[in-house]
Amino acid sequence: MVNTRIIWRLAAYFELTLCRFKLHFRSKGAGERDIGHHLPPLPPKKTITHVWADFLRYLFSCARQYIQDSEPNGVIMWESLKNRIDFVLSHPNGWEGREQTQMRRAAVLAGLIPDSKSGHDRLSFVTEGEACLHFAVENGVLTEGVEVR
Repeated sequence: MVNTRIIWRLAAYFELTLCRFKLHFRSKGAGERDIGHHLPPLPPKKTITHVWADFLRYLFSCARQYIQDSEPNGVIMWESLKNRIDFVLSHPNGWEGREQTQMRRAAVLAGLIPDSKSGHDRLSFVTEGEACLHFAVENGVLTEGVEVR
């Protein structure tokens, strides 16, 4: 039996860690109070782009393994699709060129896309607000609360 307390602790730790990564990415001129002095330092000789690339590489590896293990002919299917995957990364509202450039570089370093025009075309960005709205619409969350006139 799975210990749900451990799962929730891991999920909370993951969320906290992800929020810290986001804060390292945040523009210096974001207009918010400077909270950088509260952030733990990044690992030695690692930039936030490298850390994000490691994270994306890990997620991509997990997705690959899951598809290969759970789908009939999963290995064959993965091989036929791996170089044609389109990625959509979400980011906080207000992030623009600088942060998206770092995220794009991380996707290249992680091996998700090649560093070329065609590779960059396979990567899209959406704000977290837009992603939440799409999720709510797709899953019927808004149907009861929205009245059409």
